[in-house]
Amino acid sequence: MPCSSPRRCRPKPAHPPASAGAAAARDWASLPRDVLSAIFLRLGPCREIMRGAEFACAAWRRAAVEDPGLWRRVDIDVFVLAAAGLRKGWRAMLRAAVDRGAGRCEHFSGPCDEELLLYLVERANSLKSLHLLCLHVPNEVLNAAVKKYPHLEDLELKFVRFPSDNMLISVCQACPRLKKLNLYFSQCSDDGQLVLEIIKGGIPMMSELLSLELFLCDLTNEGLTSILDNCPLLESLYITGSFDYYGMDEELQAKCSRVKNLTLPIYSING
Repeated sequence: MPCSSPRRCRPKPAHPPASAGAAAARDWASLPRDVLSAIFLRLGPCREIMRGAEFACAAWRRAAVEDPGLWRRVDIDVFVLAAAGLRKGWRAMLRAAVDRGAGRCEHFSGPCDEELLLYLVERANSLKSLHLLCLHVPNEVLNAAVKKYPHLEDLELKFVRFPSDNMLISVCQACPRLKKLNLYFSQCSDDGQLVLEIIKGGIPMMSELLSLELFLCDLTNEGLTSILDNCPLLESLYITGSFDYYGMDEELQAKCSRVKNLTLPIYSING
């Protein structure tokens, strides 16, 4: 006979839910090391681990410090550092993160000065990706440093002020095997006016470069021609600043058409 009361016939759960006290008593310190490592990788190495998770207990501290695999990627934003009140301690934090990688760090992204750059060359010589933000390093030091990375494929440089003219040429000469290159130039004259980096000819052969981004540039027709002629595999070219559109001939336009994703400056030198 069918049950007339839904409440009376509701099946009992096979396993009653754990009480709040049982959940609170769970021993998080006993999590297996591989589980902890998987969790930490999702957190991100610097701020989330070094200023948070590793202070939970001794077991979590050991997992954070003793596993070089967690530190293959050191990535921290300048604004995150400022928000965390680490204006003075940022260099020590990044050096500690690099040290924990035990020479296995493959990606570094963060603020950088000459002292930290030389430290990276010494302690993280297996980098494939290097993103230096708020960079203020002498040109000769920068070129000497990036030459020490034979496996470097991805380079991003954001200058507080660029060290000298022809920075694109000098970087390409130092790293001819790059696949991705981003350069951000920022310099002001004595009267506060923005000064653009002039992109001229003479770009060396970059036979593996797939993506090139140049921000705040004075792009000449000779410079654009040199880029297109010496980057045969280029798929993406993104340039901001100014450009002499009236100087483009049909040959240069045909070369531009071979680039899959092309963005040139919207401002013309000639107005």
